[in-house]
Amino acid sequence: MKLERKSLIHFLDSSFLNVLASATWFKVGIDMEELAVNLNPDVASSKNIWGESRVTDNGYEPSIDADPYYANPDEAIYPKLRSIAMDRTIGDGCKTLILEVIIEDTEATNHLAYVEEVIVKPQSYGGGTSGINIPYNVSFNGGRKKGYVAAASLASGNPTFTAGTMPTEP
Repeated sequence: MKLERKSLIHFLDSSFLNVLASATWFKVGIDMEELAVNLNPDVASSKNIWGESRVTDNGYEPSIDADPYYANPDEAIYPKLRSIAMDRTIGDGCKTLILEVIIEDTEATNHLAYVEEVIVKPQSYGGGTSGINIPYNVSFNGGRKKGYVAAASLASGNPTFTAGTMPTEP
């Protein structure tokens, strides 16, 4: 059975405090028909003087293009996106956390999850008659941790991440 797209959920910490214990999670994607993590693999190949190929794997530079995002003052992430865009914020003021949750079994007590620091950068603001659009990019910044989220906390809308190995189901 293939997983439906709704089985992969991305949250950003809308507090931008970069502290997991006090994260206020905003579910990314409300107005989007598609959302993907672009892994941007960094692989270079070359040939030496003997015609042999050499491949250098420099890892990944993952990112997300979150477009559209329609400005909504009722959403927790809006004030920070507005501030970053309008005040031209750079550096630490753009850092927050991302929580990625994969629901492989809807009956499971816990779901596989990852948390990582990211940099959020609006790409533009304005738009057409649909509303003020503030599309933004999310660049993964390292410190990725594997763990899990309890299904009950996810259902409540306030997921709680626990680092480490997911407990086995009874």
